[in-house]
Amino acid sequence: MVKLRMAAANIKEAACPGEPLTMSRNDNLETGAGKRGGGRLLGETALIGALAEVFGPPPPGVVLGIGDDCAAVSLKGVEGNLLWTMDTLVEGVHFSLSYITLAQLGWKALAVNLSDIAAMGGEPLHALVSLGWPPERDLTLALELAEGLAQAAREYGVAIIGGDTVASPGLVAVTITLTGVVPRRRMLRRAGARVGDLIYLTGELGEAAAGLQVLKRRPELDADLQAALVAAHLAPKPQLVAGRLLAGQGLASAAIDTSDGVASDLYHLCLASGVGAAIPAAAVPVSPRVLAAAPYLRADPMRLALMGGEDYQLLFTSPPHKAVRLHQAFAGVGLPPPLLLGEIVAGDRVSLIDAAGEVDISGAGYDHFHLDPENEAI
Repeated sequence: MVKLRMAAANIKEAACPGEPLTMSRNDNLETGAGKRGGGRLLGETALIGALAEVFGPPPPGVVLGIGDDCAAVSLKGVEGNLLWTMDTLVEGVHFSLSYITLAQLGWKALAVNLSDIAAMGGEPLHALVSLGWPPERDLTLALELAEGLAQAAREYGVAIIGGDTVASPGLVAVTITLTGVVPRRRMLRRAGARVGDLIYLTGELGEAAAGLQVLKRRPELDADLQAALVAAHLAPKPQLVAGRLLAGQGLASAAIDTSDGVASDLYHLCLASGVGAAIPAAAVPVSPRVLAAAPYLRADPMRLALMGGEDYQLLFTSPPHKAVRLHQAFAGVGLPPPLLLGEIVAGDRVSLIDAAGEVDISGAGYDHFHLDPENEAI
């Protein structure tokens, strides 16, 4: 395994979705990422850090090892860095076949990996697929999953070149290993943000998390609104064009994709860069669709936006003096303008700021290994 991130997709319910995010001004909402308690690892980030210690430092030729969206390797005869990423989707953890078809699952399994390549500014190349299939289920149904994978591969120029199949006890599991390439001097990474840099997003937040709630709760919503939210959850669109643009024109100082929620993903970027972040609540780009659906879902739209995850937008930082060129570059390739979220500051925390004060939201997004009794499992 060359990349350890493990929170490929947050499809569990956003923690306390109906409870306002500003419920406490003094509570630290961090999930315990990176901390130990009595010798016990607390949270996914701590586990990944401990595993990195076990495996040791990467050998020569590995440009970037454990701790980013992809690993990067420099190979003789290859122009640019070779990117490697891997994500797993497990039935009952990441999805339920009660609301996602096998073809949709195949599409999504590749899309979440493509988002990692986008976060590095790369171009996807080849994929390997490992499929765990319950032997009591009809094997021909696995071809529906393959069709969804193939459709996503055709759309994004990926060649699926092999993999593995294995019997799985009662649950479907699909793992994708994806390679890509990025120019050596242009590769984006989580480290690199500096105090004073501006924080941007490539799109609005919260639709995927709201879409999951729609699928689970079946509220009475306008048909078009419901369809849009469900599509955001089931069929994410990796931001490959934006990633290549940011890398190719040197417009981003650091980047990450929003798989686990801005509260966690921005915190990971800050940890890698040795900085903090300040987010004005008024600047959080909550999707209007989320605002419209939230009352029917009994959900706090700000919580869905910052902690729900799976939007698969790019979150990136850029120096203020590049702001004009950044907007011109996006407009030049027909992309929506980047959305200003906040600013990189000194420190090591991510703070949400409004008229009432600050809330520390560092690491408050999705974590596979955070035990939260109020967070419903699928």
